[in-house]
Amino acid sequence: MFSSFKTPTNWARYAVYADRSIIVLNKPPGLICQGSLTNGRKPRDADKFNDLLHDLKDHFNLGKLPYAVHRLDKSTTGALALAKNIATARQLARQFQSRTVVKTYLALVRGGEKSFPTRSGEIKDAIEINSDGRVSIGEHCDAEFAATDWEWVASSPKVPLSLLRLTLHTGLKHQLRVHLAHSLQTPILGDALYSRKPISEKVTQVIRVPEHRVFLHASRLTLSRFKKAGPSKHIRLGIAAALPADFVAICNDAGIELDPMTISGGLFVDDKPLGGYDIEELQGKWLRPRRSTNGWT
Repeated sequence: MFSSFKTPTNWARYAVYADRSIIVLNKPPGLICQGSLTNGRKPRDADKFNDLLHDLKDHFNLGKLPYAVHRLDKSTTGALALAKNIATARQLARQFQSRTVVKTYLALVRGGEKSFPTRSGEIKDAIEINSDGRVSIGEHCDAEFAATDWEWVASSPKVPLSLLRLTLHTGLKHQLRVHLAHSLQTPILGDALYSRKPISEKVTQVIRVPEHRVFLHASRLTLSRFKKAGPSKHIRLGIAAALPADFVAICNDAGIELDPMTISGGLFVDDKPLGGYDIEELQGKWLRPRRSTNGWT
């Protein structure tokens, strides 16, 4: 189980995909993405992200440090995109700003099948940042619009836990955590900040839940990419990041079945598994990560 963050000797091992202009990482838990601020100051742990950028620069023989084009929360794992050059950074930034990038997450939540009278839905509750830095459902006129689609995937036959697939339409601070805890009333497993009640003994008697671990995973990032040749140069490329081993272990212990590609990750072109598509036309490569006993190498 992954219980605490440790600095690896080679950050490039987290890269799962690269082509001529982008790198996609499978971000580990505990890593603060560059730009995160606390009271207007960069936290000390953010220096680890700078180490990551330098390692990637050396590993991929880049002239400059790669550019961060979006962020994941410190506790969130999964697909994180970086640009190899400033032109790509600007192009990806436009995709994120125009919301053409599809960001899909998987979350283990506290609540059994009966917690979901329907199998999918949309949450449009506005959220706001309070004076203490916490986020809540908005009650004031300056609250920001926030939209999340959710889909029930499976529930445990043993304990009150379920797996949800989430699509993030707006990227506000702690949006998914607040929407699940306060709007859907099924907080993410391990989220002590927004959970109103302790984890049920029905869960803790069966499953060991690691401390300081929030089970939210950015499972797939879908971007517009372009081939150099062919009748259809524009494609939608999806990069799916493998689930952490402790996430998989809890699903196994709870009896929640996972399909193999959800576990291992992979590439999708126009929403279809890569299969016979020649990814080399994008000068791209799927960099399969090595597995260690805790799921991170």
